[in-house]
Amino acid sequence: MTYIPMKHTLAVALDLFRSFWSAVCLPFRNRPRRLLACVNLRVAQGSLRSALTALLLAPLAAPSEDEKPDLTRWTDDFSDVAAFAKNWSSYGFLASGIDAKNPLGKAVGADQARPEWWQIVDGALRGQNFPEEKHGSGLSRNAAGHDVRLRCRFKLPVGGMAAIGIRGENPILEKVFNVVSLHIRNDSIMAADNDVLHPKDSPEAAELKKKGTWNRKFYYAKTEKVVIEPDVWHDLAVEVRGKELRVLVDGKAALIYTTLCGDAPKTSIGFGLGGNGQTVMATWYDEVSFEPLEEKK
Repeated sequence: MTYIPMKHTLAVALDLFRSFWSAVCLPFRNRPRRLLACVNLRVAQGSLRSALTALLLAPLAAPSEDEKPDLTRWTDDFSDVAAFAKNWSSYGFLASGIDAKNPLGKAVGADQARPEWWQIVDGALRGQNFPEEKHGSGLSRNAAGHDVRLRCRFKLPVGGMAAIGIRGENPILEKVFNVVSLHIRNDSIMAADNDVLHPKDSPEAAELKKKGTWNRKFYYAKTEKVVIEPDVWHDLAVEVRGKELRVLVDGKAALIYTTLCGDAPKTSIGFGLGGNGQTVMATWYDEVSFEPLEEKK
């Protein structure tokens, strides 16, 4: 996005006003109007034209350091609906688009996403999963860093799921995708990972590419048994140092896993959810923070 600094815009506007005042108001105050009206009008038109031209041709500048958002360190308590709309992006699969080519449904995002997928309710973020949909929706926000910590509070219904992802330049899949992925249920926490189905230079991989099929294998790499009480808020901390993933729930270590490419530069974080395919289910998030992880001493 291109910005015109506010300070520069105000200065040009002030010049516009001064030009108009000097050309029209002062002469009318100090000289006979009847004799100079036509001259003043022409001068005013020229001055206004010049000032407007200066405003329209004002040099466009990138945002200053103060105006740029810090993607390496931020927080969100979902108290500001406008900030939520600006900083977060929703996506998902519409059940109305399910067909042979799109078994999960039509992939949509931004303005086409269902507003009821993600909403701020009573100062917290509510995500809903609908039984007619084959895949839960997601929500993402830009972030940046290498060794990072993501914190939040979450709440699950009975049979629900919270999904947390940290995305980056995934070297295995050769695209920006999850480099850290967690699924949390009432009785377990699972670290998921992504690999290729076939070696990249294999005939099988070439055939998949020819068909337009992604050469990707999603799998649960590690599972730990935990007890996540339903309909109660829990504290979550996700720490990534190099390829090492460490997860804490309510202050207690819950899972440690060596990822395939968690050391990739981070580009965003995301939340998701899951349901039972029978009823509308809601997963809640609140008090999100993202920050660099302290260096080891």
